[in-house]
Amino acid sequence: MKNIACFDVGGTFIKYALINEEGNIIFKDKMVTPKKRCNETIPREMVRIIKSFQMGHNVDKVGISTAGQVDSKKGEIVFASGNLPNYTGTKLSEYIKNDLGLDTFVENDVNAAAIGEMWKGAGQDKENFVCVTLGTGIGGAIIINGRLYKGAAGGAGEVGHTILNEHGEKCNCGGSGCYERYASTSSFIRQYKERAILEKIHVDKDIDGERIMKLVHNGDAIALEVYDNFLNHVVSGLIGITYVLDPGTIIIGGGISAEGEEFFKALNYKFKNEAMSSYGNHTKIIPATLQNDAGVYGACYIALNEML
Repeated sequence: MKNIACFDVGGTFIKYALINEEGNIIFKDKMVTPKKRCNETIPREMVRIIKSFQMGHNVDKVGISTAGQVDSKKGEIVFASGNLPNYTGTKLSEYIKNDLGLDTFVENDVNAAAIGEMWKGAGQDKENFVCVTLGTGIGGAIIINGRLYKGAAGGAGEVGHTILNEHGEKCNCGGSGCYERYASTSSFIRQYKERAILEKIHVDKDIDGERIMKLVHNGDAIALEVYDNFLNHVVSGLIGITYVLDPGTIIIGGGISAEGEEFFKALNYKFKNEAMSSYGNHTKIIPATLQNDAGVYGACYIALNEML
């Protein structure tokens, strides 16, 4: 049976696992992501981990899910933000092939998570769906007819930078009014802080989404108002995605998706009320189910099927 060494590279942790071709996790763990010379340290750590797997198991291929813009054909990082220093330009596939002789397949983290959900998670038995991740920003990935849709130059799925308000807030991408400026978890936190300051309420500068959600559950009026507005923004973006792609299913990941049934009940209710009935009646918004394992499962599937 084939075994795949799988990695999911994030700005904080690198999650890794040995997974067999049936999708059974033989071993998994995580390590802190290096913060210096990532072009050297990250592939070197991957080789070290693969060698440790090889001490007790066969390793047939390598799959990598990673933050940043990826050229999956070349297996290299086209661009990575400053939280992964010097990672831009890293030739992951070439490095591992030269060192270990193993074919290595690399994909963007959101795309890999969608593939993981398609194989072993909420997207099983679904030919068409869109994955949307609500976090510091908003990521997206599109599955059409059971295959990842990447677009003409590999950039499809950047839903976080679709425009909600052309005269809106400036975004880090250089645009204005982007979806993620209104509907990401970080925007939810920012909107609560801004509103609390207006009301002259003291707010801990380190307050996070989880603590604000506790205020929501406790009936805090300001938190409830900000949360309702946040949900409206989330739904507006999801309606736009639906009108273009009509996926039938939208899978939501990211930390806030752990809010569970009430969160998804509210999203579906607002979506059905706001969208045209010809879409609202058959579109379902559901939670991702693989949580922190989505990336490594996606990396495994990509390697098994040699998806470039």
